[in-house]
Amino acid sequence: MKRETIIFLHGIVGNKNAFKREMESLQGRYQCIAYDLYDLEEGVIPSMNVFIEQLYQVFDQNNIELAHLCALSFGSVIAQAFAKKFPHLVASMTFVGGYLCNVRSSFNWKLKQLVQEKGYVQHAIWVKKYANWFNPNCRLIQEDSVSIFLKYALQVQPDVLEHSIRLQLEFDSKSALSGLRMPILWVMGEYDELYKSTLVELKKVLPHVQYEELKKAGHVAHIHEHEPFMLLFESFLTDVSASDRRWSGKVI
Repeated sequence: MKRETIIFLHGIVGNKNAFKREMESLQGRYQCIAYDLYDLEEGVIPSMNVFIEQLYQVFDQNNIELAHLCALSFGSVIAQAFAKKFPHLVASMTFVGGYLCNVRSSFNWKLKQLVQEKGYVQHAIWVKKYANWFNPNCRLIQEDSVSIFLKYALQVQPDVLEHSIRLQLEFDSKSALSGLRMPILWVMGEYDELYKSTLVELKKVLPHVQYEELKKAGHVAHIHEHEPFMLLFESFLTDVSASDRRWSGKVI
């Protein structure tokens, strides 16, 4: 029997190294796969269907019949959409800094304001405003989140990034998550207030969700508090594997 598979998804900017440290820790026991969301054919404009198909191709090209998904921030939105369409392929989902789209929240209000301004400012200025407005961390975390975001955001084609940002207004997380039955671990940082503002009704939408907050952590909680995150994540994976008979004897 081959190892179980975990597929990692990064955020709205960044790359497949978002979970590099976690993958290195797990690769002896799991088949760990990560990919770049913006590794798209020239001229392809992101849509949720494009991102779903991209993830499906990861399954297809690696002959994967069942996998755990682990996603950071915007990657969790793609995972939500994928699990809605292909629930039989998803053993479990773990979200770090995950959020709900299209719910009343500080996050959604700021996003609407920002998108309305897009036509009036240059792209670089608009991206910098996004980085400042959506800076999820606080002065208690010694990390220049704005500069990190800008570094990676300006590597993405302007129209590609804009369409991805707009997807957050178009996607209905409640509809996607409603009825899902696979185990879900939702990890947030103590200081990640902006993204936590979207989760007021999380338990109502997902009664079975395992929600955890990591102390002294911000949006990228797995980086800020790596060891506590790994304890949660590995325990969760072990429990899922023990309770899901689909893993027994499965070649993945």
